[in-house]
Amino acid sequence: MDKCPKCGKKLSMFYVKQTCSECGCDILYYDMDKRLEEDAAQAEKEFEALEKFLDRITPSFIKKRREKSDENNGTE
Repeated sequence: MDKCPKCGKKLSMFYVKQTCSECGCDILYYDMDKRLEEDAAQAEKEFEALEKFLDRITPSFIKKRREKSDENNGTE
């Protein structure tokens, strides 16, 4: 981060303190709620995509497994 998100003061590339020296803003946790909400929305989208993918492959996988099971039961 090259500037303070609250006051806009330019920070050195090697500035490792947690708070801004000008305004005292906690740089690490500034707008944490907003970032968490964005992260939750992104996770929800990814989970929905995974669910759609699993819904497509699961029925075919189960069907193949049942066919294999039926073949094994018929030959015994």
